[in-house]
Amino acid sequence: MEKPMHGYELKQYFEHAHGVFWMINYGSIYPALKKLEKEGLVRSKPEAINQGRGRIIYKITKKGQEAFLSLLERRLKKEAFVRDEFTLHLFFMDYLDRKVIKDVMGRKIKGNQAVLNRIHEHEDTHKTNIPKFRYGVLQRGRMHIETELSWLNNTLKEMEKEA
Repeated sequence: MEKPMHGYELKQYFEHAHGVFWMINYGSIYPALKKLEKEGLVRSKPEAINQGRGRIIYKITKKGQEAFLSLLERRLKKEAFVRDEFTLHLFFMDYLDRKVIKDVMGRKIKGNQAVLNRIHEHEDTHKTNIPKFRYGVLQRGRMHIETELSWLNNTLKEMEKEA
């Protein structure tokens, strides 16, 4: 809702501002934008550029803003229940070979560390360029990742002791 954007900008916006808790790919951006446009929630406008293909800029409509705020309010009123597929799978990790467990956890550590590095890279920009509460939510996400990293590292250390 901040400003009209094209698909690439939307992806960058999500990665930099929301990568802590929501990742998005191009394969889902454009179908979602087309669906939103069909429903009258966004409007598209071609934008010519000097060389190459033009791009399409998307802007949320008044109807889209109303729908977004209504959805946001409804979702926030619901009891928040975290659905974390990774944790669900970890719950059953005792059935797996230790090498597989270490590999999976190592990859998760690497991925979480990359997200944490991205957060730190953009932290100063976010602190001054986004609303205070939204910055606080990003800090919450950072804390979640740090806690998960701590748990993963501690669990791997415990596994090493048992080996």
